[in-house]
Amino acid sequence: MKNEKITLCTEMIRHAGLKATPQRISVLKVLSELKSHPSAEMLMEELETQGHVMSVGTIYNILETFSQKGLILKLKDNQEVMRFDGNTDFHVHVYNKTNDDILDYFDSNLEVILKDYFEGNLPEGLSINRMDVSLYA
Repeated sequence: MKNEKITLCTEMIRHAGLKATPQRISVLKVLSELKSHPSAEMLMEELETQGHVMSVGTIYNILETFSQKGLILKLKDNQEVMRFDGNTDFHVHVYNKTNDDILDYFDSNLEVILKDYFEGNLPEGLSINRMDVSLYA
């Protein structure tokens, strides 16, 4: 399973037109396994627990590149801290103001409803590339 995940991450990075370095593979693998929407610092701590030591600057650079290439999502928490999500499939982010958690809510019916609505109501010449929906609780 571990090698399958590494292979998948390697392929995703290469498909995005990037060189699949060990650092990039490690960051994408660990981020895709976390459900907590970590900050760069939180991700660095998790990487270190798994034996992948790199500077926070390297991690920020990798995360920014991944975000630009659409491999991950970049969002801000309630404290305006940048957080990252390895799941780029459609889902709603629910922000919990009480404990600053960001939870994922999946609903394929909602995705269809929103796509259908916006496809018929966007200004001419525009189409949906990606949808982000956030709720604050």
